[in-house]
Amino acid sequence: MGKRSGVIDHEEGLAKLSLVELDAEIDRCRTRLKIAPTSQLRKSFESRIHWLERYRAKHHSD
Repeated sequence: MGKRSGVIDHEEGLAKLSLVELDAEIDRCRTRLKIAPTSQLRKSFESRIHWLERYRAKHHSD
C-alpha cells in the first residue's frame, strides 16, 4: 500500500484523518475484503482492518 495509491500506511497519516474518515476507511477495507480474489489479499485487508481498529480504539475513544 504505497504512496501512489493514496492509501495511508503509517500512524502519522492516520492522525490527520477525522473519526468519520477513519470509519470510512475501515468500511472501505471491509468491502474490499468481501471481494478479494485471493487469500493473500484477504489476509492483507484483515490485517489492515485490525490495525485501523486498534488505532481508532487507542486514539478515538467514544
